[in-house]
Amino acid sequence: MRLPRGIEVGAATHTGLVRAQNEDDYFVGTLPQPAAGLLLCAVADGMGGVAGGAEASRLALRALGATLLDGQASGAIEARFRDGFRAASARVFAEASTVSALRDMGTTLTALCFAGDTVHLGHVGDTRAYRCRRNACECLTVDHAAREPENVLLRCIGGGKDHSDVDHARIDVQAGDRFVLVSDGVWSVVPAADLARLVARGSAQAAAEALVTAALRAGGPDNATAVVVDVRDPAAAGVHEVDLPRDERPSGRERWPRPGSLRPALWPWLLWAAALVVLAAAASRWAWGVDAWQWFTHRVG
Repeated sequence: MRLPRGIEVGAATHTGLVRAQNEDDYFVGTLPQPAAGLLLCAVADGMGGVAGGAEASRLALRALGATLLDGQASGAIEARFRDGFRAASARVFAEASTVSALRDMGTTLTALCFAGDTVHLGHVGDTRAYRCRRNACECLTVDHAAREPENVLLRCIGGGKDHSDVDHARIDVQAGDRFVLVSDGVWSVVPAADLARLVARGSAQAAAEALVTAALRAGGPDNATAVVVDVRDPAAAGVHEVDLPRDERPSGRERWPRPGSLRPALWPWLLWAAALVVLAAAASRWAWGVDAWQWFTHRVG
């Protein structure tokens, strides 16, 4: 895809080691002619345990992107960004209204819209956005969730409502800033100090994969997604081509522990061993007339 020349992006997502499907999703997109530096990056985490979580995250992201990155649209970017969140709420609600089983489906949605030396932040739910500057990582969002006695979202896109209470902010940008978007499958199991250490080095893609790998090594209890954006020069003109991963990352199986359910079962090997013992006993009786089992019990006794 094409990105503004002064920006690098990395992305990684994984189902984790417990969940059956990935209800996380991410979006990275620009206008058809992104010479002005407009870039949208967003992460959504469908509500676990509710039917349609994966569908909700994808619908919300695509509605936001289609509204903000409409090349024919006019008006200030900030207003279009807000309209995008409203469109996401309306789209998820409309889809949920058509299927009774999906009426409560919902998703978090956290997005950064880069426009020159300014970033517009939109946030609802408990996905998080960080800005890393000069070796310090600052969380830019507040979780809309209650963690005790169990994790419950207090705000989301959808959830039976056609509108959402969204936090909006304008964030200044400097050359050298690194922005990070992560689902709770990352930040809830990767301590803040480790998160800051992992995103402080390497390319944007390497940092995104390092965060997801760390979540998997911590047990991977939830879907894990990370999008990392490096701002090298906010004023740079032109575009460049990049390839973002199309599959789950990291992709090398040696880079994360396998869940118990996927480890090879022991019973086939035990069955084979027992069968070999029986065959050996039968062969000894046939060839030499020796009852191996009687001989063994006599020796042990």
